[in-house]
Amino acid sequence: MKTVILIIYFISTCYCAVEFSERPRNFSIELLYHTQLETEGHVVISPFGIWTLITGIALGTDGNSYKQIKRAFRLPKNNNELTKGYNDIVNAVQASATSGVTLTSGNFMFLDKDFTVNTEFRYTVQIDFGARIQELDFSNPNSATMANRLIQSTGAQVSNVLRSDDFIDSRMILTNVVTFKGLWNSPFNVSHTVVEPFYDENKKVSGYVKMMYQSGEFPYSNVPNLKAFALELPYGTAGKYSMLVILPHPNTKINDMYRKLAEVSLKEIFVKLQSDVVNFGSVEIDVRLPRFKISTNVAMNKPLNGMGVVDIFQPNLANFNKITRENIFVSSIIHKAEIEVTEAGTVATATSTAKFSDRTFSPLFYANRPFLYFIIEKSTLTVIFNGIYSKPTIF
Repeated sequence: MKTVILIIYFISTCYCAVEFSERPRNFSIELLYHTQLETEGHVVISPFGIWTLITGIALGTDGNSYKQIKRAFRLPKNNNELTKGYNDIVNAVQASATSGVTLTSGNFMFLDKDFTVNTEFRYTVQIDFGARIQELDFSNPNSATMANRLIQSTGAQVSNVLRSDDFIDSRMILTNVVTFKGLWNSPFNVSHTVVEPFYDENKKVSGYVKMMYQSGEFPYSNVPNLKAFALELPYGTAGKYSMLVILPHPNTKINDMYRKLAEVSLKEIFVKLQSDVVNFGSVEIDVRLPRFKISTNVAMNKPLNGMGVVDIFQPNLANFNKITRENIFVSSIIHKAEIEVTEAGTVATATSTAKFSDRTFSPLFYANRPFLYFIIEKSTLTVIFNGIYSKPTIF
């Protein structure tokens, strides 16, 4: 009988040109789609964090287990290329001299005291992926406390990442922690925030939000091929990080617009944002965006199944022979994420197309109906966090 390997992934609160970056960027769109099916559309996840964790796991798999991960996560076949690409993108994403932005990411591997890991895999995880490795007695009820203490000792702004139940029947636990704190380059004025109705996709009031407001010069475009409007809100001072908000055209639903993301890439959206600035010049944009907080706690098994990653979850099919001689499989991948968007920054209805077409009038970006958001590192266009806002609450 196979021994269980439990993989836990946690993201802390998000106070929201490397060739290899194309891989995580593409997969992030697909991952959000499959995850929102498990959360009724209202969600926040970290594609960057999940990609970071799964890329490391991939080096321990073989056969169909590896092929499925490779296909879903757009990984190269050559392991040397994989580890080099991993380090290139992680270094590019986290290399920040941006005032007002803090981004940290850490990998951890906890091993049961009598669980033997292949030397090569252990070396790769520790050296190439920078993971901290700790052996614990998983039968000790204090294992979770000791593991959480190690995670916090690295400066992670989180607590109680792991629970005692996570160690029952487990042999190895891999954890990734991502923290993003960003202050807007142009903050919203708190005195302009008012309570307003938020509408569902049938134009009915579904609740109320604290709607933030400001008028400023921001990259803003109508993207007809996407049936949506796009707005970029920069963080900090260097233009390295930003939030991209995508608001469907009136009478266009999120799912209808989402299908178009298979045809319109994030790179193309940013190219259009820049070209519109060049062609039309910088103009004032009236921005109305809800102040919001979203927490997600979801098992990623089904979303990853939907992307074709199946075998690693099956006791009789999982192939982790590059990690250990023991027969192990993944019992679950738990993803915990939280984002706060306020007037200061992120702690993780456009009236008509005609108004924007020639920029004769000041455009209005009015996010009072469901929308998508992406927190992006711009030099690589890597999606650090993304999600859908559809269930209004006053925050």
